[in-house]
Order: sequence, then structure tokens, then C-alpha cells
Amino acid sequence: MQLRAITSRDRAPLVAMLNRIEQFRPDEVSVALELVDASISDSAGSGYACIVASEGDAVLGYVCFGPTPMTQSTFDLYWIAVSPDAQGRGLGKQIYAAFEAETQRMNGRHVRIETSSKELYAATGGFYARLGFQVVGRLPDFYAAGDDLLIFYRTI
Repeated sequence: MQLRAITSRDRAPLVAMLNRIEQFRPDEVSVALELVDASISDSAGSGYACIVASEGDAVLGYVCFGPTPMTQSTFDLYWIAVSPDAQGRGLGKQIYAAFEAETQRMNGRHVRIETSSKELYAATGGFYARLGFQVVGRLPDFYAAGDDLLIFYRTI
């Protein structure tokens, strides 16, 4: 597996991958792709960067992140996803490790993640907890009735 910066060739495989992940609604995929497009067209200027995990021509996963505006050393992890075909092989941890190394290279010390409290996202929250993140905030009914916003945070 190779971990590398995103290129325009990755867009179509990422569209296909994101559409196959059951947790992501179509509107969420659209937002993820807006960030992918910003990273492809102008990573430095847009504030969004993506690292892609690939094997040959196949895209296995990616992470999208950027510095949190108005902070000195905090980064937002916007999206991290692994293809359903490649899940369970530890790729998420490897993609996260590449993200963390790049964040540290950019003088990042803190990471913030926002996600849903829906049961569909329970495995995602468990993944973040195994990486050392803690839930530091919860906004009730943020996304919809019964769907709270969970804020995960970690110092690296």
C-alpha cells in the first residue's frame, strides 16, 4: 500500500468508494467531494489536504484534513474513510498515522473531529477512541432530532 498526496486521478475512485460506504448519505458524499475538489485544485490555498491510500490503481481509502482557522496548532480531521472491500486490515490506522505525521510536520499538536452520535457511527467512535481521542463535547439534536454532534479531541 502507498500513502500519498491526492491527485486528480483519485477523484473518480473516491466518488465510487464514498458512495459504497453505508454511513454516508448522498449529501454527506457531496460535502466530502467539495473538500476533495478543493484539495486537488489548491491544497495550500483552500486549507484542505488529502492523503490517499492506494494499491496499484485502486484507491483503498483517504483522509481529508486542514488547520483549524484562528488556531495556532489545531487541525480538523474532516473525513477518514476506507473502502468497504479493504476494511478490517488496519488501513484506517495507517491512514491516520500518515495524517498525524503530516500534521506534526506542519507544527500541529491538537486534532478535532466532529461526528454523529447515531448508532450507525458507533464503530467510527470506537475507532477514534482506540486512536486516543476523547469525546470532549456533545451538542444534542445538532444534525437532527436524536442525532447529536460528538466532538472528539486529542493532543498529539
